[in-house]
Amino acid sequence: MILAKEAKKLYKDSFGKGDLRIFYSHGRLELLGNHTDHQGGLCLVAGVDLGITAAVEANKDGAVRVVSEGYPAFQFYTDELDLQKGEVGTTKAIFKGVMAKMKERGYKVGGFSAALKSDLPAGSGLSSSAAVEALACHIVDVLYNHGKMAPDEMAVISQFAERVYFGKPCGMLDQVGCCFGGVDYIDFNHAGAMYVKPISYGLTLEPILINTGSSHENLTDYYASIPADMFAVAKNLLGVDKLSDCTKEEFFKKVTVPCDGVSERAKLRATHYYQEIDRVAVAFKALETNDSSTFLNCVRGSQTSSQTLLGNTMVPGQYEHSPQQAVDIANKVIGKGGARIMGGGFAGSIICFVYPTEKDAFIAEMAKYYGAEAVIPLKIVDGGPREIA
Repeated sequence: MILAKEAKKLYKDSFGKGDLRIFYSHGRLELLGNHTDHQGGLCLVAGVDLGITAAVEANKDGAVRVVSEGYPAFQFYTDELDLQKGEVGTTKAIFKGVMAKMKERGYKVGGFSAALKSDLPAGSGLSSSAAVEALACHIVDVLYNHGKMAPDEMAVISQFAERVYFGKPCGMLDQVGCCFGGVDYIDFNHAGAMYVKPISYGLTLEPILINTGSSHENLTDYYASIPADMFAVAKNLLGVDKLSDCTKEEFFKKVTVPCDGVSERAKLRATHYYQEIDRVAVAFKALETNDSSTFLNCVRGSQTSSQTLLGNTMVPGQYEHSPQQAVDIANKVIGKGGARIMGGGFAGSIICFVYPTEKDAFIAEMAKYYGAEAVIPLKIVDGGPREIA
């Protein structure tokens, strides 16, 4: 939701009156392809109608000043973009990382003041960090570079900020979802490069987010273990850089062979990868033909694989308020729909796809467990970050 009025008020309260421009960046919804992006795999992602609104005014003193409700305000200058001790994991790091990479790639950077208002639930898995990265990138691009940056370039810059400055070892699914918008089929290793194909969403299924109340914060080590395990299989068992460099058939020939540096957990996670990209390919065809039944089968299969092979549907020993518990509850009341974990996993949200005739009953039942505010119907939105006014 665009919160222009609220962002303007926060700006006025923080900086006084200004000649304001309004920017908006939406979150993203992982439709399918859990932890396949960092291995050069296939994914389906969509932009959704929850996001971050910014009231912005450019300045000439080279200072970047940002306030965001619920987070510490910060300031830095455009000639001091190096990451400093204690900044990892902060919004300040994201803004600095975006601008450092833009400068490195030949873009102009400059100062501005910004007040941010968000309706993205913190730690929910809708990728608030990628939404901030896309927002920061677009603000600087519009203010100082005529706003002509392509969404794939924006995604690369945003991923750099996330990995190097924010300190989260992500793939690029989040950034593509926030920078492109709409529904996108992504092949991260198409002829050695990323290929994005926009798709229209014509399924009768409606997406509903369930925010479990558990947060992704402080779980970076759990996330990092998944790509680390997959890369270990690729390098030590298969002799390649990443799993997409080896066929599924070759992997299954070697998976039972003992190998130093490759745990059994790592092999299970690699198995998930190869089976998940097959599901993405099937779900892509289902989206093209508006085949809701086949799409739901892929959703359910992805959840089972994330639970049994990938092992990211809950923090070990913490079932209460976990995504796994939420899926178990949802499956009891979802009717003909389907539910799965979303994003990095271990905590955060799940996504449910329900038929319109079952939507109201499903929302009412899930609200009994999580509260009405945690059961959020979503709409898929086109476009990436944009200037509103």
